[in-house]
Amino acid sequence: MRFRREKADDSAQIHILEMITLFWLFFMTATFILQLKVPDPISPALDGTLDLAAEDAYDSLAGATAVDAANHSSLLAEMLNAGDLDTTCDAMLDALPASIRGNCWLGVDAGALDSHGTESQPEGRSLTIHHLIHTEGEAWTVSLQVWHTGGGA
Repeated sequence: MRFRREKADDSAQIHILEMITLFWLFFMTATFILQLKVPDPISPALDGTLDLAAEDAYDSLAGATAVDAANHSSLLAEMLNAGDLDTTCDAMLDALPASIRGNCWLGVDAGALDSHGTESQPEGRSLTIHHLIHTEGEAWTVSLQVWHTGGGA
């Protein structure tokens, strides 16, 4: 009989040690989770600002009336047909607000996009818009990559 009583006492001590260990494990896990630094998500308004700036820069030429309006649908189409691609891209990049910089790529038909105009190195998060413009039997891809000066948020 005495042997059984000691066995019950040993079992109770083991349960107490298990509970203390579990409490300590739970407490340390909670402490760890509370100390995690989860970054705030980037605001969609930031991307919206970049998107609007890029679209406005594109529209500054695509929405402008061509000098030869009888043969071209827009100033952008006229400039692309003239073949001065650096001037075309520089005109769009100059239309960006002062707080936003960008790069411009142009590609014709199934060709690869080539960088034109003043080139910059992105400083943080960037956003790229793409447009397809059809002019005189050619399909041009116009891409503008934009970012906030100084890298933004």
